[in-house]
Amino acid sequence: MTRRDFVKQAAAGATFAPVIGSAQQPAAVKTKEAVKPVPVRVGMTDWNLGQRGDIDKIALAREIGLDGIQVSVQYPTDGKAPTLRDAKTQTAFKRAALENGIQICSLAIGNPGKSRLPMHTNAAFAILLVEAVEIAHNLGTNNILLPILGDSHIDMTNLWQIDTFVAMMKEVSRYAEKYGVVIGLEDWISAEDNIKLLDAIGSDHVAVYYDAHNIVPRVKDIYAEPKMLGKRIHQIHVKNANLLLTTAGGRIEWPRMAQEFFDVGYRGWYVLETNSPTGDIVADTRANIEYVKKTFRIPPGTESAGV
Repeated sequence: MTRRDFVKQAAAGATFAPVIGSAQQPAAVKTKEAVKPVPVRVGMTDWNLGQRGDIDKIALAREIGLDGIQVSVQYPTDGKAPTLRDAKTQTAFKRAALENGIQICSLAIGNPGKSRLPMHTNAAFAILLVEAVEIAHNLGTNNILLPILGDSHIDMTNLWQIDTFVAMMKEVSRYAEKYGVVIGLEDWISAEDNIKLLDAIGSDHVAVYYDAHNIVPRVKDIYAEPKMLGKRIHQIHVKNANLLLTTAGGRIEWPRMAQEFFDVGYRGWYVLETNSPTGDIVADTRANIEYVKKTFRIPPGTESAGV
């Protein structure tokens, strides 16, 4: 080997050595990162924190240790708080959320005024819902809770009700898509019927806001529902009637249901719709948060399977 050949070979070795080292290094880092569990995000409804549409509940959410809050649209006829229909109020809510490190995880929309007109047969409600889509966007959330239950429960044997609701949601979904918002239907119908509605509407921007506790008496097998709905579930309520989530004997076996949600790839918010049985809302909610973060915990190394 000549001196010139030796110098060339040494230079080549110096060039490739760092490349090999750098290629090995990220693998070790990735392996280390993969064992970290993904944190479960826990929000809470503003009405269970004490008052719908009250901006002060954002600071209370921070004090308790929540990750997020579900805020409600208050209409002028409610007369209890500044309404989120007002642009200045929207700005104030968004600022309060940022200052307190709390995310507005969703917007709940209810019926205006004292008379709870059925949403799916009230022509004016389509306008209010389109308005809510823009409000949600302005608040920085991509989820709306639309409750189709109670007086607004949709009768799946009534073709007129179904056709009216589907026609409305087809039009509203165009606005939801424009603003990147998903309207989640919280209802009293089975997974099969929800799928029929969603297929008829035909938009990825209309999904299911799942509340297992509400519908367990109305379906054949509550634990089979998540698998049927799959990615159509966009957000979830968690509750145990008027009891703490740790109290046994409730309608739902939450560890079993948590596994069902995990198995279908759900990685979204779990929103507490819980009361305070002891009267200490801070202590009771912290106990419920601890329960959810433990029970719905995503195992290490499985976060890539999420939706």
